[in-house]
Amino acid sequence: MRAHDDRGKPKINITYEDVLRAADANDMTVDATLTMIARTSDKDRGDHPAEYGEDATHPAASAK
Repeated sequence: MRAHDDRGKPKINITYEDVLRAADANDMTVDATLTMIARTSDKDRGDHPAEYGEDATHPAASAK
């Protein structure tokens, strides 16, 4: 993975710098911001499973 590479689509693909900017704006660490994003996603998947397709589990959970 390339955390600093927007893969040729700036403003579309999220980079480390985007997460860092959000973390700084909210007086949070990058790790805390990523954790918040994952928790928010997990809750939203539970609240709106149809928006995520048939498998409403968090993709990162299966990678552990």
